[in-house]
Amino acid sequence: MNKFLILFFSFLLFGCGPSLVTTGAKTVIGQNQDEKSFGQSWDDAAIKLGIKEKYFSYDATLFTKIDVEVQLGVVLLTGVVPFGDMRLEAVRLAWQQEGVVEVLNEISIDTGYGIDDIAKDKFISTQLFTKVLADREIKKFKYDHEVQKQIIYLFGVSNDQSEINRVIDHAKSIKGVVDVINYIQPRN
Repeated sequence: MNKFLILFFSFLLFGCGPSLVTTGAKTVIGQNQDEKSFGQSWDDAAIKLGIKEKYFSYDATLFTKIDVEVQLGVVLLTGVVPFGDMRLEAVRLAWQQEGVVEVLNEISIDTGYGIDDIAKDKFISTQLFTKVLADREIKKFKYDHEVQKQIIYLFGVSNDQSEINRVIDHAKSIKGVVDVINYIQPRN
């Protein structure tokens, strides 16, 4: 795990320019185009890695079934687990990580969540990513999103309310979306 952390932090250190990194439906743009400072981004990345390491050490199921997003020390937990005890443990472990100021628990308990549900969520996620990417009115890629049981959770940092409204409108326009929950934080 230490080799992974060294590699990850080396990537962050040497890749500080305005680079575009995408994984699945998530996009991060370098510091020059984000409303967070490099130090804040670094702290958030360290918090996320610390929580994921705690999950892996405790139970690989938590590591694989729960997604962790961090913005300015606020942690958003999403995913679907089969037991209530796992949900509680995920929150407890997140609070143990240094630097966490708040934990937003959106973890569902459902033993019937299967491949069809995952496919629907991925399809919705891809559609939202495409809509936001194609929208010229949204100038910055500072928003993350998670889709769980056809509910879209928006997460990020921004003071541009019109841009936030456009992201929310895109999310609401996708067929099959049950709800849109906005956790985008204003920049202090």
